[in-house]
Amino acid sequence: MTLAVEDSIHVGAAPEQVWRLVSDPFGWRFWWPQCKSAETVDRKPLRDGSQLEMTLQLGLVPFTVRATVEIAQPPRALLWIGKAFGVTGRHAFYLEAKPNGTRVRERETFDGGGLLLFRLLRFEHATAVMFKQNLRGLKRMAERGL
Repeated sequence: MTLAVEDSIHVGAAPEQVWRLVSDPFGWRFWWPQCKSAETVDRKPLRDGSQLEMTLQLGLVPFTVRATVEIAQPPRALLWIGKAFGVTGRHAFYLEAKPNGTRVRERETFDGGGLLLFRLLRFEHATAVMFKQNLRGLKRMAERGL
């Protein structure tokens, strides 16, 4: 069984500006409220094969996710795969140029043996709420030109 959560937003900034924000894990905590810290293991910019470590907090539960970037395609797509609590997640940001900015789509698919517990703890709902907050924060930062 696979579970998917997705949301999108229009950002009044060029894809290159949005890409700078989504591809910089050190800055995620400034627009991604649940991200308490994130960094690449080698402390280099994100690229295919980068190893990420991030601490997220959904509700009262902080947890660390170790992930590997599968696709870093500026300024169009960033996708990583990570595991936590017996669930494998594939997280992606897709950027699409529009006449007045960028359509940003955030998507995550989940599968694995821990999916039942994931659903019982309502992490699906928490992830949907997180996406709304992430995208609003990303929009604010990108439109300010930060």
